[in-house]
Amino acid sequence: MSLRARLRAARGRGLRGVLGRAGWNLADQAVSSATNLLLSVLAARALSVDGFGAFSVAFTIYSFLIAGGRAMISRPLAVRYASAGPEQYRAAAQSATGATVLLGIAAGVVVAAAGLFFLGGPLGTSLLWMGALMPGLLLQDMWRMVFITEGRPRAAFVNDSVWGVVQVGLVAAFIALDRQSAATLLIAWGGAALLVSLLGIVQFRGRPTVRTAIGWVAAQRDLLKYYLASFIAVMGASQLTLLLIAALGSPADVGALRAAQVVLGPLNLLTFALQAFAIPEIARRRPGGRRALQTAMVLSGVLLLANVVWGVVAVALPDAAGVFLLGDTWTSAEAVLPATLVGVVASAVGFGANTLLVARGFAKETFRINAMLAPGFFVFGLTGLQLAGAPGAALGLSLAQVVVSPALWWRAIVLMRRGTDSPGERPVDRPSSGAERDGALDPA
Repeated sequence: MSLRARLRAARGRGLRGVLGRAGWNLADQAVSSATNLLLSVLAARALSVDGFGAFSVAFTIYSFLIAGGRAMISRPLAVRYASAGPEQYRAAAQSATGATVLLGIAAGVVVAAAGLFFLGGPLGTSLLWMGALMPGLLLQDMWRMVFITEGRPRAAFVNDSVWGVVQVGLVAAFIALDRQSAATLLIAWGGAALLVSLLGIVQFRGRPTVRTAIGWVAAQRDLLKYYLASFIAVMGASQLTLLLIAALGSPADVGALRAAQVVLGPLNLLTFALQAFAIPEIARRRPGGRRALQTAMVLSGVLLLANVVWGVVAVALPDAAGVFLLGDTWTSAEAVLPATLVGVVASAVGFGANTLLVARGFAKETFRINAMLAPGFFVFGLTGLQLAGAPGAALGLSLAQVVVSPALWWRAIVLMRRGTDSPGERPVDRPSSGAERDGALDPA
């Protein structure tokens, strides 16, 4: 076979590998979206307004910690080790999962301690259980990131599928036995996560390595300091604003915002899954110039189209269908849904540029831009709460997203046209053939 034919065959295998990984990633996303939507619908229908508010606060804390774990652990793993050789990647993944276990234990202690201040109500009990279940919840998500970064999204699909079946089965059992409460639904959800986090060890054929975890995290500090700061500015500020809304308003206001997020939940989960897939793929290839910007435009275009279509359907949903899905919570969700959709669409516009900058290791640049979100969330969100309750808070949170998207695209265009190399793209040992990493999927 001629050299040209061999190169053409290698590119074909590489393309099939990318499409195969994309397909399994979408399948994993479909399972995750359906499971989270079903769990939230069951909780909204089975719990009282206060009970669903407590469930929502617990889920908010979980979302905060998941985003923190991805910023501090799984994102450096993807940016720096997606193109590493098998042995180096395996060692890095074991250290990263070990760091996740330590984070889960530390966060669980803090969450459980917070629950002691609310004893006697559904919120206190929910926080105590969340503290106990946090290590398993964080480790389950980390295994998913490990498999996707490695190029094995089929393993992530298997893990998420088992989690979905177990958690929905346990929730249905509690409801059938008339034992539903915010705490019991959290037990079903978190207990299932602990089970499948153990399954992840079997799938990976390796355990988390706690003894090397702190050293590995310290070695990523050049990226980590900006990822952590960016996380605090984006996810941290938004979730803390929700907690302040619960304190200054009521848990029912957070429940309304959470209920709207349930309706739009598949879009948020699609965003996480698309970014989890795109970051290691871009990090492996490191495109620049026009090709990089075209990739970013495609990513934003796909997400924007999905957001607009789903958003139109959600806003036009008949009240009967909304009540069927969310019960009495639908009324509060319907009031904040249009304002919430504005922020989701604005975030989709800037998604491609943000993902490109992250994957190329421009951690400092993304932090500087995303830092603008923090004051926006606090000022716009809390001002909106005081002026118009939950709908005003939803619009305020969305306006903060509208400000940032143009800045992300401006910076991405400047850096890609200059052909600037990021200091965050520290080289690692790579396989001898890129086609080998882009070939057929590994078994789950």
